[in-house]
This record gives sequence, structure tokens and C-alpha cells, in this order.
Amino acid sequence: MTPMAQSVQMAKVTPRVRHLRDLATIRSTARQMLADARGGSSKNFRVHDEKIAEAAAIVAQITRDNYPDLKIPFHSRWRHFEIGVADKTSSDHSPRNLAYELIGDPRRAVGAGSRLEWLTRAWDLVMVSVLLDAGAGDQWTYHDERTGMTFRRSEGLGIASLRMFQSGMFSANPSAEPCRVDALRLSTLDTADLAKGFQTSESNPLAGLEGRAELLRSFGEKLLRPDYEMNPLVRPGDLARVALDQSKAGVISIPNIFSQLLNRLSSMWPGRPSLDGSALGDVWSFAGAGHGTPAPDYVPFHKLTQWLTYSLAEPLIATGIQISGLDELTGLPEYRNGGLLIDSGVLELLDPKATHDAYRPDAPLIVEWRALTVALLDEIADQVRVKLEQPDLKLAQILQGGTWAAGRILAAKKRGPLAPPPLKIKSDGTVF
Repeated sequence: MTPMAQSVQMAKVTPRVRHLRDLATIRSTARQMLADARGGSSKNFRVHDEKIAEAAAIVAQITRDNYPDLKIPFHSRWRHFEIGVADKTSSDHSPRNLAYELIGDPRRAVGAGSRLEWLTRAWDLVMVSVLLDAGAGDQWTYHDERTGMTFRRSEGLGIASLRMFQSGMFSANPSAEPCRVDALRLSTLDTADLAKGFQTSESNPLAGLEGRAELLRSFGEKLLRPDYEMNPLVRPGDLARVALDQSKAGVISIPNIFSQLLNRLSSMWPGRPSLDGSALGDVWSFAGAGHGTPAPDYVPFHKLTQWLTYSLAEPLIATGIQISGLDELTGLPEYRNGGLLIDSGVLELLDPKATHDAYRPDAPLIVEWRALTVALLDEIADQVRVKLEQPDLKLAQILQGGTWAAGRILAAKKRGPLAPPPLKIKSDGTVF
């Protein structure tokens, strides 16, 4: 462990850092930045409130098209393991989920021991898969030999990570126990192994490959040697036992899982700012963004951690465990949701030439875009509930129904079948 890493590990979580790790801060800062933009102080965007209803109508229609019965699953990594239809001859028209086919049906995990075993395996898989789920770029594809299908983008990354898990790439004992993830194995993962698993080549490049490999290595190290005073874990899925132990009256708090992940893994993200001796993760500088708060010049998102938390919630529900606080998670500030806002006209770029350049995640334009996305997704979600006459729809269902699909569809209509986002991002494989 380097001296810098050791100093971060020994740091105490100060009130400012705790503030930036609070889900409520993500929303409040985003809403403050939206209010500032509406007041005309933004240097990057003009907000067209009259377009919000139109964007919500698009999302509502796409949701009805995708889920006519409005039985909408949560937006999570588990959707990217789905293909086709399970059985076209039956009344069940749900898609095949290759992950559940591999690790078993959660409904058959009867009894506390079997349930914990299944959850550990499910969390092993999905945690690694989420950490590999950043923008793939426009050229990369993945051909799955087992199904004969070729995938792109998030679906391709999902199926590729599933097959790597199935092959034992992440296991310390791949011949005996292939379908598991071991922290020690992750900490020594070679980039070449990951490249082979993703089928990358000069003609099939994957954006941010080295960044993904480094993130998995850091993930393994942080499981073994967590930040602050937390017990080490042999497998990422061992966090399921921690969550169950901390449940209250049999109910698991989703915000508590989010906090566990942030506190345990905060310093594994490369190239992020630090504050008061603590690594911040997906938090970026933006002068005056949270004026009047303990950390006024920082904007928190924690997108991948939230995406991971959404994805950990689904296996809990699948095994009959009750959860609370799911809607405290925010809409995800990534380029499909953000692209929906620009392509639908809700957000107008003050400089039309801004679409010509590529930006790092810390660029003020990108930071503000992501913040406005978080705040406006809440407003669009409220209108979608009204249009669908479903007042109890979770934000996770609206994202799935939903905003993410609408962003992809509008992008394809405006910029062709490969559907790049309206703003170009220099991805390091760890943010988008």
C-alpha cells in the first residue's frame, strides 16, 4: 500500500465528506443547479420548461410500447442479461435472463442458508458486471458463441461479463468453482485477460479497457483492505451477509447498502479529487454549485455506485426480502438520460459548437449536464406517473420504461443507428 493510499485509509470521514456521500445531497445540489440555470446563470445551458411535458409524453409512450401491461421491472444491470422471450408458446412473454439461467432461479433458494448462498453468487456477478459497465464506444461488438448473437454497448458488456464469470475468470479456483468472484483474483487481474474476455482487437476496440481492468484490481484490493474501519471480504458477494446482518425487522435499507459501498470503496476510483484526506469518487468541482452547503464547490453523483445499488436491490426482492428507501436513489446521470434532455429540447446548448469537441468528465459542461439530468429526471418522472395513471411507479421503473430507452431512440433518430450521445465524452471506463 502506498503512503498516499494509507493516508486516505486512515482518514476520518469529516462532515464535508459525509455531506457529499449523502443521497439527499445529490438531489439538493442538482436541484440548486437547475434553479440557477432557470435563473439564467448557466454558462452552458438554457432550460426550456415548456418541453418537459413533451419529453414526458415520449417517455410514457415508449414505456407503454415496451411494457403494455405496465409491469415494469427495475432499471438494473439484470436487464442487460436478457435476450428474446423465455417461451413463445406460453403466456409468459418475459425475456430469457441468461444470468438467472446460469446461477439458478431465486424462487428456488428456499431457507436462509440457500437464500444467502444464492444472493452471494448473484451479488458476485452483478458487482463485477456493473464495474465493467461504462461506455463501450461506437465500434466495439461482442459475439456470444452460446446464443449465436452479437451485442453492442451495455448489452454487450453485460453478456461478455456474464461469460467471463461463467468461465471462472474471476474465481480463485476456476476449475472447481468457476461461478464466483474472489477479491484476491480481482486484485491480480491482467488487462490481457480482460481484453480476451471482451474480444477486443485493433478492429474491435473497447473504450477504456485499461481503466476497467485497473478498476477491478482496485475493487479487489479494497475488498481485502477496505477504507476506514471495516471488515475485509473474501468475495464481493459477502456484502449480502453484511446487509442481512444490518437489516431491521427483516427489512434491508437500500440507502444503507449505498453508504456501505461508498465507505468501503471510496478510494478505488482513479483520478478523483480528495477532500479532508478522503477520496471523493464520482464528485466533481463546480464553483458555487451547492452554495450555502458544507461543500459548496463540489457536485456529487456516485453514478456507478447508484447503478450498483439498483442492481443489488433486484436479487433481494427476487428472494422475497423486503427493502426500503429505493426511491432515495436518484436518476442516473449518464449520457442516455442526459441525451434525452438535449435531444428532446428540454436543454439547449448555449454554444451549438459544443457538440464538436470531446470532454473529460470533470469539464464544467459535463458536470452541469449531469446535474441538470438528475434534477430534470425527477420532474419528468412526476409527469410520466400522471400520463400513465400510475402514481406509485418507482423511479427505477420509469428509468427502465423509460427514460434510458427514450434517450437511445432519440439519439438514433438524430444521429444514426450507432446512436452516439449529443455530447462527446472522453471515457476512462469508470464514469459513463
